[in-house]
Amino acid sequence: MSEHQQQCAVFEWWYLAYPKYYEKMFSIPNGAHYAGNKTKRIAQSKKLKREGLKPGVSDIFLMVARGSFHGLFIEMKDIKKTEKDVSDTQWEHIHAAREEGYKAEYAIGAEEAIKIIDKYMNL
Repeated sequence: MSEHQQQCAVFEWWYLAYPKYYEKMFSIPNGAHYAGNKTKRIAQSKKLKREGLKPGVSDIFLMVARGSFHGLFIEMKDIKKTEKDVSDTQWEHIHAAREEGYKAEYAIGAEEAIKIIDKYMNL
């Protein structure tokens, strides 16, 4: 399964497991692929950066406070990847989020992400 399919599986589980919190978890499409020719892709990229797009921001945010945390960020990786595939900018975001009182993790595949979320929700 691709990273996209893994992330879709996480959200499908979330909607069933925590329907009360349906709207509280969402994706952050920083890794979106732009359509069109090179000129159009560059223009799209510049527009989104002006709107606040930041490299390294995690893929998923859960806007629910638990324990001493303000919320949960998760950087998703395909099951074929490892911790080494988390980029420097992604680690910077994870560390910055932790410094501000958020739980921030990376997950290799849907199964690991689900475990992280479920554990967090039960704090």
